[in-house]
Amino acid sequence: MAAEKRVFTPAAIDDLLVGWLIHSHKARDRHDEAARRYAWGQYALGIPSLIVSTIVGTSVFAALSSATAPPFWVGLLSMVAAVLAALQTFMDFGGRSDKHRAAAVKYKVSIRLLEESLVQQQEGTPITKDEVDDIRASLDSLEETAPVVMSGIYDRIEQRYKDLQNVSDAVDLYTQTGRLAVGS
Repeated sequence: MAAEKRVFTPAAIDDLLVGWLIHSHKARDRHDEAARRYAWGQYALGIPSLIVSTIVGTSVFAALSSATAPPFWVGLLSMVAAVLAALQTFMDFGGRSDKHRAAAVKYKVSIRLLEESLVQQQEGTPITKDEVDDIRASLDSLEETAPVVMSGIYDRIEQRYKDLQNVSDAVDLYTQTGRLAVGS
């Protein structure tokens, strides 16, 4: 079941930046988790594929040196090895992991930029409309190029943030966890 999406209506630039910051944290969390999941999948398919292929190869060489036909199970393992290798290629867990890891890193960059902008605002140096537009363009570009996150991961991250009613709740969440220190 998809998580409920909330409408975000910031009252000021600070609220807007904090909202984008929260969105960036959520997106980073999603892509970090997706990258880890795909990296795990790469090993989950790759290691059995390697083991089965090695057993088949060794058994075929042993059968060739003894001049007897290889046992039936060698043929079965050979098919299993082929299926595992095909799945590994088709699923491309390594490539998918790398794409999500790259997206997570880009979201981390946006988080640092947003945090810096919030500090600038809090220190009394207003952020300009051009700077806001640049941040928005950067986030929009990131959204367009980031790979799609599996719905299970997406929903899990949304669930983590589900009780947030507005930006101030999110700021409280980050302040309590030490992830964000925004002054009042």
